[in-house]
Amino acid sequence: MKSFSAGTFVVLIAAVESLGVAAPRTSGIYLTAADYSDGRLTAEGDCGSSGHKLELHDVLNKSYIHVTHGTETSRYAKSDLFGFRACDGKDYRFVSNKEFRILEAKELYIYEQRVGNGRSINEVYHFSKGSNGAVLPLTRENLKYAFPDNRAFQESLDQTFGAKKDLAQYDRLHKMFKVNWLLIATQTPEPSPTPENR
Repeated sequence: MKSFSAGTFVVLIAAVESLGVAAPRTSGIYLTAADYSDGRLTAEGDCGSSGHKLELHDVLNKSYIHVTHGTETSRYAKSDLFGFRACDGKDYRFVSNKEFRILEAKELYIYEQRVGNGRSINEVYHFSKGSNGAVLPLTRENLKYAFPDNRAFQESLDQTFGAKKDLAQYDRLHKMFKVNWLLIATQTPEPSPTPENR
């Protein structure tokens, strides 16, 4: 009997990956924001399986989805779900029965919504404070309204973006959207406990 070392196993995995053989993708639904934060999918299934399917009914703008998992099909109201993971590995949040793709989940959640009339489709960007916050259009005014006590953030928005309206700029150096980096950089850290305020 032949035995393989750990190094041989790593080489085998690298060889399989280099051939373009990917691990099976899964999809499913996030019941709550906490499920999304924990990466916990309900009715998770292999996208290549004939016994697993998410029907979003987004073309007809229905208020529910159907999830087929094995031999059972369940109906969920979109308003009762946080969101879902599609077979392409992208995560979405439901807001008012519409799908918002989650681009970043940090202090601010950054979302992309695709809107159009059939001939042209545009990306519209939104944000929320954390996973449970209200989803608002990504505008300077909405960001300032969401953080009324963070004057440094408000001033940084004006200085960084000037007259530009595109706040959905990605900061490659910090590997996050610029608005998230500005918010994190301008947040006041909690004061250290001193003997007087313990």
